[in-house]
Amino acid sequence: MKKIAILLILAALALALIGCGAKETTSSQAPATTTAETETQPATTPPAPETPAVSTTPTPPAEEPVTTEAPVVQPEVPTPETPAVDVDANATFSKSVQALRSLSSYRYKTVMTYEGTEDGVADSGTLEVLGEYSTPDRYHLTVSDSSEDTRSEFVKIGDALWVYDDGEWTKVPEMAVTAMSQSIFSFALDFVWGTLAEGLETGANFVGKETVNGIKSLHYSSTNSDWEKGVGEGFGNAHGDIWVAEAGYPVKFVFTASGTNEEGNSGSVEWRADVTDVNSQVTISAPTEE
Repeated sequence: MKKIAILLILAALALALIGCGAKETTSSQAPATTTAETETQPATTPPAPETPAVSTTPTPPAEEPVTTEAPVVQPEVPTPETPAVDVDANATFSKSVQALRSLSSYRYKTVMTYEGTEDGVADSGTLEVLGEYSTPDRYHLTVSDSSEDTRSEFVKIGDALWVYDDGEWTKVPEMAVTAMSQSIFSFALDFVWGTLAEGLETGANFVGKETVNGIKSLHYSSTNSDWEKGVGEGFGNAHGDIWVAEAGYPVKFVFTASGTNEEGNSGSVEWRADVTDVNSQVTISAPTEE
């Protein structure tokens, strides 16, 4: 399987897998009502004792019955349950890009693993990206390609860009920074997730609340076998899972697909990303003197 086919597959996944259709289950409990009853017993007046005729002591009057009034019991009124988070996928994904960009710092790891055949020859490999971000404009990326046995490293601070190659850091000329950055930082998480979130379509289900990478998150899942029509590569069996933090930013995603194209070449791909160290101490410094 050629790498360009893999990239097309991933682009198609971004355009077709995840969307709205969240499912919520709510329950209510009727308040319990308690009725207090108090029996009232009249006081009993004993008969007057016999008194000698010569006595001048009057008979004491009978006591009035005493009634105790029960306190009024108010029924409990349940407090309406307010959803702590938004489980609607459209709303969640539309807000997630800005939520990611509002973070002060984070680290992430994306891994694309593929294997298959090309004209009967086995082909496989792993592309790994380790990234760091620190506000307002500091990036550090390391890109490793196992199939080519290559490793590249980049640091970008503002309008300055450095590249690590042949054991040393080199500062890129100012006139070339924009062009190189567009290519290099297509691996950056804010660009990758921004592209994914803009292309998300309907069809996903809200799975539930989960803790992923130590972060309380909302899990969405979708299966879509029609997305391959968009590129004509013949790959199906697509599945996607995305976890978005209750605070709004993406925490993890996993996309998988497999199949056979029109030329009879078969293959499978898995693309995953994990976000960690959110708003923690992430220091990105210039690798050489300015």
